Amino acid sequence: MILRAINDNILCTEADFGDQVTEAGLIIKSNVEKSQGITARWFKVFEVGPEIDWLTPGEWVLVEYGRWSEALKVDDERLPEGQNEIWKVDPKCCLATSAEKPETFYYNSNVVTAERKFRE
Repeated sequence: MILRAINDNILCTEADFGDQVTEAGLIIKSNVEKSQGITARWFKVFEVGPEIDWLTPGEWVLVEYGRWSEALKVDDERLPEGQNEIWKVDPKCCLATSAEKPETFYYNSNVVTAERKFRE
């Protein structure tokens, strides 16, 4: 099956939701599903509709928090080996683009967190 973007749709792969490793080798655990994870994320552009003239497949796009669809599992022979998920992102909520994958660490310092501690 071949998936095509129409109109102003942007389809992306390789959503940046997982653990991250610094150049020094430190592993920073994913903060998805935690309040600190409420932040913009990078996606690799897979295909754009004909109304999108400012972004091309292969570029990376930073998307406002939550302005992407749930992952869609697809069987498209153009996807790299082992990948089968695509996200549709909102073109009005794209904040930045990059030719290469940026080295960004995600942490939202504007979110107040609390942890309940119990006395034993």
